[in-house]
Amino acid sequence: MKKEFHGQKGNAKARGIEFLFTYEQWLNWWITSGKLEQRGKGRGKYCMMRKGDVGPYSIENVFCGTNEQNAIDCHQGRTRSKETRELMSRSHKGLFDGDKNPRARTVVTPYGIWTTAKEAAKYLGVAPTTVEWRCKNQKSGFAYLT
Repeated sequence: MKKEFHGQKGNAKARGIEFLFTYEQWLNWWITSGKLEQRGKGRGKYCMMRKGDVGPYSIENVFCGTNEQNAIDCHQGRTRSKETRELMSRSHKGLFDGDKNPRARTVVTPYGIWTTAKEAAKYLGVAPTTVEWRCKNQKSGFAYLT
């Protein structure tokens, strides 16, 4: 569990958040929460949450909650710009799908040219991330045209 402790401590430091737990306090907190075996990343897992998403990670300022709740809490009370709301709306409506996405890049492969990595991946029967990686690293004749 020391790896997990140091991972959380390092993540807090990278985000500029004080982490005041010792390893023994951290481990005891998780054991006491009853969620030690269910902690971690991803849906349905539990995390250490700060009250109001402010202040340090300390015994007095944390509680146990799901990752889903943590994701909701970190956005509560924050206002988004009009531009951001419009981009999100377009995305939810599917207006950025495929070649309509302003960041879409034309993909060149030994098997043809496609307007998106997603299209090339579908034709080749691989994941879009595989096509993107090959293009980025110019492997096996893959490249971005733009």
